[in-house]
Amino acid sequence: MDKAVRTFSVNSDKVNIDVDLALRFLRVRKEPDDEVKAMLNSCLDEFKNAVSYKASYRYCDIKVENDEVTFNDSFTLKSEKLSKNLNKCEGAFIFTATTSVAVDRLIRKYMELQLSRAVVIDAIGSSAIEGFCDLLCEHLQNEYKVNFRPRFSPGYGDLSVSTQPLILGCCDASRKVGVTLTHNNLMIPSKSVSAIAGVRPKGEVCEHHSRCENCDKTNCLYRE
Repeated sequence: MDKAVRTFSVNSDKVNIDVDLALRFLRVRKEPDDEVKAMLNSCLDEFKNAVSYKASYRYCDIKVENDEVTFNDSFTLKSEKLSKNLNKCEGAFIFTATTSVAVDRLIRKYMELQLSRAVVIDAIGSSAIEGFCDLLCEHLQNEYKVNFRPRFSPGYGDLSVSTQPLILGCCDASRKVGVTLTHNNLMIPSKSVSAIAGVRPKGEVCEHHSRCENCDKTNCLYRE
C-alpha cells in the first residue's frame, strides 16, 4: 500500500457535530432550556463559519512484539494497550486532524468578551473534531477498502503524550495541516487530534467498539 503522506479536507457542512456530546462536555445532564438551546444554535453557526477541517495521514506497515509496535521499521511505540489494540494487524493509518487556528482565535476572542460563549464554542469544537475524525476514518476505509480497529490516541491507556512528536512527524502534520506542539506536547490548534487506526486483518469480524475500551478511566464523565 502507498506510504506517502496524504491530506484530506471537507466543507463544514459535511461534518456531523453531535450536540449531545457537546452538552456532555458542558456537563449539561438534563434537557437544555430554551436559553441554552438558543446559545448553542448561535455558537454552532459562528463555529461553522470559522472552522476549516484538515487532516494529514499516512499508511504504515507495523510489527507488534509484546508491548511494542514498530512503524515502517523507523520508530517504535511502547504501550501494552496499543499493542493489544493492534494485535495481528499488519498495517495502520496514522493521522492528525484539526479544526484550524481560526477556532482557537474565536474561543480566545470570547474569553475576553463573553466567557459563557467561549465555553460553549470550546465544547462544540471538541465534539466537531470527533465528528471529523469519524468522517476521515470512514473516508479511509472506503478509499482503501479496509476496516479499522478503534482508533487509538496518545493519552489513551498507557500511550504517553510524549509520543506526539513521532506521531505528528510521521504524517508531516506541521507542514501539511499546521498542527504543532507545545513544550509539553499539547497540540496547537487546541481542537486537534492525532491517532492510530489499525487495519483489521482480512476476514476479521468488524464489530462496533467504543474508543473508551482503550482507556482505564472508568469514572470519566465522557465515557461511552
